[in-house]
Amino acid sequence: MWFSPSYDPQTGFLYVATREIGARYFKRDRPCKAGTFFPGGGEDGLPPDDSWGAIKTLEAETGELRWEFKLHSPPWAGVLSTAGGLVFSGSDEGNFYALDARTGKPQWDFRTGGAIGANPVSFTIGAHQCIAIAADRVLYVFGL
Repeated sequence: MWFSPSYDPQTGFLYVATREIGARYFKRDRPCKAGTFFPGGGEDGLPPDDSWGAIKTLEAETGELRWEFKLHSPPWAGVLSTAGGLVFSGSDEGNFYALDARTGKPQWDFRTGGAIGANPVSFTIGAHQCIAIAADRVLYVFGL
């Protein structure tokens, strides 16, 4: 799984959801059988005490970190940037939020009541821009 990053040509920034969490990877000693699934190994997660997440913003041309918005837990949601200077994403705790695209300062948030593991999308209805996000089993649509 990969979370959608977002590039903003107005700022020249790339916005990326990051998961800071450790794991131990291992090899399995099972023979490979033709035509069957063979993972060759596996993963054991480490205790989540030190895990966290962030929206990190990089200058696309240099890779330099411009700002970081820390999250309580590693996210499963992607990032959407808009021409209006906002960056949208969601948290595992169910918070859907907008950040200032240049500074990373929070501009707006909405508690959905369910974990967000989706990528926000933007679309228009007539002349009205909308932002949508799925949280748990609910689709939320907001007008800008």
